Amino acid sequence: MIILLFATLLILLAIFGGKFVRKHNVKIYIGVTIFAILAFIMKDKIKIFDPFVEGFVGLSIFYVVMITGALKDKSKLRVKLMGLRREYSIIGFILITPHATKYLLEFLSGDIKLPLFGVIGYAIMIPLFITSFYTIRKKMSRYAWVTLQKFAYVSYIMLFIHLIRNASTTPNLIVYVVLFVGYFIMKIYKEIIKFNKKSKNKS
Repeated sequence: MIILLFATLLILLAIFGGKFVRKHNVKIYIGVTIFAILAFIMKDKIKIFDPFVEGFVGLSIFYVVMITGALKDKSKLRVKLMGLRREYSIIGFILITPHATKYLLEFLSGDIKLPLFGVIGYAIMIPLFITSFYTIRKKMSRYAWVTLQKFAYVSYIMLFIHLIRNASTTPNLIVYVVLFVGYFIMKIYKEIIKFNKKSKNKS
């Protein structure tokens, strides 16, 4: 349920504080990075860091990024969320990294099996994260950048499988299924509508 809470807060932030976040994005990235490092270092001492190290906050951010692409193109909510989609993608990756690092170290120490789908999903996110910065993006052709961004859908699928396989409680499992299946239905429906419109225009 904490995912729904954070996702709601992120949507409200996009609606009412989008300009502030865009204006101070670099400062926010630095602050979030420092916080993520602190959360990882202090994870066993301060419980308040649990939602960050366990990946719930990072997941919330990525879900908002995901659902933005499934909303109607001209809807007011989509316009607001699109204004922060790049910033949310960067912040989401930063905040999911303590979670990925924690489980990677546990795997290397032999405490857990390799969370393969989670590793694949995170690995795909790395080039997407790097190319989210304008300094890197402007060096790429639009075609190359758009093509690379399409791999985000593979990451979403890997993330969904990872969550289903590793859900800690039944309520969490239900939330994951509802959120992701809902997203996939919305996204597929939107793509079908786009395809039908293109077909009509060509005929």
